[in-house]
Amino acid sequence: MAEILCIGIDDASMQAKQLVLQGAGHSVSLAKDIRKVVAACSGIRFDVILIGQSLPDKEKLRVYELLQQHGAGARIVEQHVAAPVLTAADAHIRASESNKKLTAIIEDLIGRRQSA
Repeated sequence: MAEILCIGIDDASMQAKQLVLQGAGHSVSLAKDIRKVVAACSGIRFDVILIGQSLPDKEKLRVYELLQQHGAGARIVEQHVAAPVLTAADAHIRASESNKKLTAIIEDLIGRRQSA
């Protein structure tokens, strides 16, 4: 089980990801804005942070910079529509990929973190 933070502005997409990841046995928190990201990171040490495709590119960059300060070494997964914006993220996934692929990427990152 991992602690996962999903960041995005599309409620339906965020709730769908939350259900899938919880179904895979993970604990999932949601954040829609910078203030909620900081609050979540100050209370929980996340293993993986998913930055959703619904965030505008500039906002993704702002969130990524913030996570470098407050993310406590969490693995970052960027979900994108066309091309990745966060080239330094630990993993990237297209928005059109299946939830099964998203879960597999997260499981891989968790495995790497625990063995590091």
